[in-house]
Amino acid sequence: MAVLDSLQGYFGVDDRLNPPVSNKVMRKSRLEQNLDEALNRGDIEKAEELSDSLATREIAVKITKAAAYHRHMKAKEEPQSSQDTATKTKPPAWGFEAKKRWETKSNMGYM
Repeated sequence: MAVLDSLQGYFGVDDRLNPPVSNKVMRKSRLEQNLDEALNRGDIEKAEELSDSLATREIAVKITKAAAYHRHMKAKEEPQSSQDTATKTKPPAWGFEAKKRWETKSNMGYM
């Protein structure tokens, strides 16, 4: 349950990107069609089973999306910490001492 609690903040994180329900073309899934048929027949027990299955599927989709967003946020944070170490400048491979000696040696003739 601790994992589910950590994902709870990410539920519905991209809902603002989806169009409003009134603008969507709603097509019923096979599970929803079976639920409607069971209700029309009056088979309440079967309708309850199908309703539970539908609810389980919807929460599974929410958990999957939340987990994907959680992984995305962790991956986004990792490069920042590695960039902090990469921004430190490394000394050049040839070293300043060798360059300074070379410059000093070349300037000796002009003195």
